[in-house]
Amino acid sequence: MEQSLDAEGLLLDPRAAQGLDLRALYKRMVAARLLDLRLARLGLPMWVPSAGEEAATVLSATLAGPEDWLYPSVRDLALAPIRGMDLDEFAQQVLGAAYNGRPGAVAAADLGIGHAPEALGLHLPLAAGQAHAQKLAGPGRMTAALFGEGLTTTAMFHETVALAVACDLPLVLVCKSQLWPEGAPAEAGLLGDSVAERVKACGLWSRRVDGADVVGVYAAIDQAFRRARDGRGPGLVEVVATRLQAGEKSADVPAHRDPLERLRRHLDREKQWTPTFQDVIEAEVRGQLDRAFTHAQRHVAEETP
Repeated sequence: MEQSLDAEGLLLDPRAAQGLDLRALYKRMVAARLLDLRLARLGLPMWVPSAGEEAATVLSATLAGPEDWLYPSVRDLALAPIRGMDLDEFAQQVLGAAYNGRPGAVAAADLGIGHAPEALGLHLPLAAGQAHAQKLAGPGRMTAALFGEGLTTTAMFHETVALAVACDLPLVLVCKSQLWPEGAPAEAGLLGDSVAERVKACGLWSRRVDGADVVGVYAAIDQAFRRARDGRGPGLVEVVATRLQAGEKSADVPAHRDPLERLRRHLDREKQWTPTFQDVIEAEVRGQLDRAFTHAQRHVAEETP
């Protein structure tokens, strides 16, 4: 895997972080983790935790331009507020009181957030269709789809890759591969090579990065998005993450596999992090989420016959 930020939070090449506001990225990732904790208590159908995967979700939303589209998986709800969705609207959509009435999903055409259908993986060919429309409209825009490595064994994934390569679409596939605390990624025992290596055989540009390395993920996704916007073809970024139990510290997962902890170590090295800074972020985010979900739950109760 390509790496820019090592396990202790040390930048291997200081130039890699030039122009990056890592404090702002850290705040967004903390907000995504706290949102995951909040959603865990709602008992939503089809919801799964996303702790440990924040780098891929947050950076895809951060780097997407106003004319770009994002097609999230069910683990990528945190990208909606980053794209500009009002938290009240977000909470109502998550609870099924707005948009399509299905709990646990968000979408907004005005913000370039595609709908995630109930059929697992169907958002991939939908993203390819959106990318084809963008190609017809001219360069300067792209579509990205986020998903887990399990979908790489499905026909929908391979059909999407074939469409992207054959039609030279401005499409970026952001694959979140699971790396367990010990041993190889989950897909290795099934198909051998990494996802990034397998798609090269199809003619797809790809990069494989450490999902706990925020600087490395930023660089890879930024390069893929720029290539697609410039009309240089589709690509895939494989972000290798370790799933964490939200709100818990697992003895089996090394701390450096947590992208928040690794970035916190870097900020601490640079004298940009303090316990007070952390407390202020968490208090602000929790307050915003409490207000939004309390209002949304009240709205749902009023609408229920």
